[in-house]
Amino acid sequence: MSRPERPSPRAERVRRAIPPVLVLAAAIGYLGADLWIEELPATVPGDVPPWAYAGLIALQALLLVFRRRAPITVFAGAVLLDAVILATSAGELGAGSLGVILAAYGMARRSPRTPALTALGIGALVTTVVGGGALLFGSRESLFVLLLTVIARIALQYAAPAAVAEYVRGRERLADALQEQARMAEHERRERAEREVRAEREALARELHDIAGHHLSGIIVSAQAATALTRSDLDRAREMMQTVQDDARIALADLRRTVGLLRSDDAPSGGPSPVPAIAGIGALVAVARERGQRVALTQVGDARPVGALAETTAYRMVQESLANAARHAPGAACAVTVRFGADAVEITVSNEPSAEGAAPATRSGVGYGLSGMAERAELIGAKLTVGPDDRGGWTNRLRIPFDGRSAA
Repeated sequence: MSRPERPSPRAERVRRAIPPVLVLAAAIGYLGADLWIEELPATVPGDVPPWAYAGLIALQALLLVFRRRAPITVFAGAVLLDAVILATSAGELGAGSLGVILAAYGMARRSPRTPALTALGIGALVTTVVGGGALLFGSRESLFVLLLTVIARIALQYAAPAAVAEYVRGRERLADALQEQARMAEHERRERAEREVRAEREALARELHDIAGHHLSGIIVSAQAATALTRSDLDRAREMMQTVQDDARIALADLRRTVGLLRSDDAPSGGPSPVPAIAGIGALVAVARERGQRVALTQVGDARPVGALAETTAYRMVQESLANAARHAPGAACAVTVRFGADAVEITVSNEPSAEGAAPATRSGVGYGLSGMAERAELIGAKLTVGPDDRGGWTNRLRIPFDGRSAA
């Protein structure tokens, strides 16, 4: 719900001037009626001249100018002036009722509820005693008519303005509640947008790490092998340098694809490449072998789709695992197993201890490597276990259940 527009200062001044102007117009109208209608003085008992009543009503108009600053005081003054009019006219002249009505509404609208109700009760009592007493002693009407007149005057001057004011205050409270609700909804929307932006940045960081880490590890291993072969086998060294070039081109293409995911839909692009999948693990193993890694690939069971996000998670897990093996256990044999079971697909990447006899390093666990694997696995409801095995090597195992969650 949008916030209502605040009225201009000029419109606000005009709105505030309406009640005093109305009461002043009533005073002028009463005085004008006395000048043009000869029968009017005879209808009002008592010896008070009409211009005196008009003056009392004008004083009510003057009091209403200050109704926002002192609503209870203004209401009390309006009631007392009306009581003077009732007492001097045998309770039959209601010209002061409009000022009381407007003062009662302003007080009930802006004053605390308990003081306002107390003031309304006292005002109703004053009007009942003064007006009712004046009617009883000065009017020739029946007691039933006098009683109805008093009740109608109390309902009109006090009950009705209080009810209208309470209704308006309720509407204002509802509008304030809706505005607060809209503000909180907007605040929550912004927080959600910020969380989504952070999640997208983290996902992009993981994606870039997976791509760059995998290919750069292969480039480093291939370059080291080519350097060692330059003294003994130039042809093999040239082949390894060609592998370095191929890995660099693949890395550049993957980085362009990842950056392409950030472009808008109407960007002049041929669209991103298909997402990595379990079927592409064989190509990962082939590239690792070309770099000189000893990698064995085994697939058990019939392949089943598990959803695009789960396919990417499995692919990235193997990619990161092979890159870590090349980086931290150079020369060690690796085994990649993809096992499709009845209720899950399990991907295992394990490597033996490095040729130098050192245990595989776990330093990547504090960066985007193992933490990226864990976040991807948690996102699709998979189970990831990583750590050293009984042989002194390292094993990463990802189990993706066929429960529909990974199909996102």
